Amino acid sequence: MLYTDGLIERRGEDIDVGLERLTTALAQEIGTRAPEQLADALLDRLDVTGGGPDDIALVVIRL
Repeated sequence: MLYTDGLIERRGEDIDVGLERLTTALAQEIGTRAPEQLADALLDRLDVTGGGPDDIALVVIRL
């Protein structure tokens, strides 16, 4: 998984909080989902499906 900082950073919030939010969401969603389903689930859980104040890029691949 690759992502830009816009996925986890929020104004007035420590970056560690955003990283924890991402790792928790990833741990709960990873299962056997296809990469595109996992990406959609993560964007939804991180509440950025409609975009955000910063650029957001997320690439999920399964090897």
